[in-house]
Amino acid sequence: MIIGVLRETAADELRVALIPDDVRGLVAEGLRVVVERDAGRAIGFADVDYAESGAQMAERAEVFAGSDLVVWVKPPVYELNSMRCGMTTIGFQDPLHRRQIIDDLRARGIESVGYETVPHSRPDIDALSAMSRIAGEIAYDQGRQLLSEPKPPLRALILGCGQAGLSAIAAAVAHGDEPTAIGNRPEQQAAAIRHGANTFLPNPAGLLAHLTATPPALIICAAVHRGTHGPLLLDAAALDALRPGTVIVDLVAKAGGNCTATIPDRTVTLSNGVIVTHRSNYPTLRPLEASHAYSAATTAMIKTRFSSEHAS
Repeated sequence: MIIGVLRETAADELRVALIPDDVRGLVAEGLRVVVERDAGRAIGFADVDYAESGAQMAERAEVFAGSDLVVWVKPPVYELNSMRCGMTTIGFQDPLHRRQIIDDLRARGIESVGYETVPHSRPDIDALSAMSRIAGEIAYDQGRQLLSEPKPPLRALILGCGQAGLSAIAAAVAHGDEPTAIGNRPEQQAAAIRHGANTFLPNPAGLLAHLTATPPALIICAAVHRGTHGPLLLDAAALDALRPGTVIVDLVAKAGGNCTATIPDRTVTLSNGVIVTHRSNYPTLRPLEASHAYSAATTAMIKTRFSSEHAS
């Protein structure tokens, strides 16, 4: 099997799908790896680092021409016309917005393996959870910086108790703030409390009453099931209940968003002084850390597929 590693082309994307150390491990297992030139340059991995790890460096066209399996972090911005029947792509596939592209590739005999659908029961290949943990922490820090007086203890509200939400809770505790978590399943309470939530509300239906009674300074929106649209939790009535200067960070805008006022990749101030912000890619703010975690999951995914092919 020949593995192709692409240089990322999405806006502001600094990560790389495989780091040199993991390339070395794959080569040691008998796999060939072809890396697009400058794939790791943004985070300090030169082409020579990959070559010394056993990879062949190539131009993009050569990567596609010679690979059986191509890995990326985010989908390329260019057309995938050079892919051949029998090839596989591994990475974030953005199935909500790229469904037609994925279906067209499938019709051409090309498989698209997306981390959005990896089950939680496979933590070794669960790149989404790894990236979500990084995103939750960064999103909390970024939101805090938008506050006019970010002095602890702040009241923080975390919507959603997945990996991003739990990470945001831990970040709040690290800042000395007082986080409240809202989930849609009672069993999420133990995880939220374990990460430091002062209070857990098991029913989003009580959100408006909570906002009115104990208005938070910072809200992190992280409520979404992987591969699906996020629920609208902060509607016009909820936004009207917030105080001027409240900051909302919506992590799930690409999945529809939890806040009705979210605009993808924008920071806006509403007429009542509430600030709503979104960024498509928080993990790229820590590209080296994120690349190590992403590469570990990608390496495990490749080995899993390689082993299954040899077993069949």
